[in-house]
Amino acid sequence: MNTTSRSRLRGPATAVAIAALLLTGCQAGEGATHLDATGAAAPARLSGVCAASTTRNGVLHCTKLFRGSKPIRLPGDPSRTQRYGALKRGTPTFHTRAGDLPLSASVVKRLKAAFENGRTNDASAVHLATIVKGTVTKLEPVVIVEKNAVLRAVFAGRAMEGRIGARTSRGDYASRTTPPVRFEFAGSTADGRLTGRIVNASKAVRGAKGTCLPALDRTKANPLVGGFTAKVSLDRVPSMHAAFNDELVLEWSDGVSNMGAAYYPSVATLLGGDPLGRTWETTLHGTPSAGPPVDLRLVKGGGGAC
Repeated sequence: MNTTSRSRLRGPATAVAIAALLLTGCQAGEGATHLDATGAAAPARLSGVCAASTTRNGVLHCTKLFRGSKPIRLPGDPSRTQRYGALKRGTPTFHTRAGDLPLSASVVKRLKAAFENGRTNDASAVHLATIVKGTVTKLEPVVIVEKNAVLRAVFAGRAMEGRIGARTSRGDYASRTTPPVRFEFAGSTADGRLTGRIVNASKAVRGAKGTCLPALDRTKANPLVGGFTAKVSLDRVPSMHAAFNDELVLEWSDGVSNMGAAYYPSVATLLGGDPLGRTWETTLHGTPSAGPPVDLRLVKGGGGAC
């Protein structure tokens, strides 16, 4: 009788417990951000976001982006409280297709800790964000956009024109003289860098507006001496000196470099929510007057002898 009584009592109790577990599981599933292999973060669901990709450690890596105005093509957001997006340049702000959102203090703290420890994948990722009352409370990187793919999508095969600082008789670059300059960049990247060259280093070339840009080496103020040669490269460096200090770097052939933030391409840039600045103003690392300042803008047309 005792056994039967216990069995009769266990049945309803067990049923209640199972129901509670099922209810808890459903509620957790609705609010979870680390989704299973069939969820919104699954590589299989996201495989069409870029033109070519590979999967590493369960996370999709974009190695090539689509051409045109939508280089990254995201699926629909899972819900109002879970949205895809990316960090914007130079600020703790998250861009989604529905608009920009602030990051919670705990998310900012985690990102700063990661950056300080040299982990910068968050700045190269499409994230699935958890949103509570208009604030991002959790980020899960679901796609990593590789540096080669970013630089290739934004700058490969393009030209920039502007001004370069002239060298003074003292050998420094503290001069107000700024001759015109034209950079042209390669059509492909290698090792996370995009190579380029100053095409009017030793010959006059046609500018984008049809004017003739004189050769830089035809003057005593020629800025291209020593390690400052016509050969350059671009590098994308998130959180260079501190968290959210994002810089596009212009590297010279001797290892020194200029930096400037306005042309740093974030993943949000590729999503259409973080446009590049109008001009890219750069100065030399360390002692700015020890190398030529360069101010540039992306242009179309031009090139060739004049």
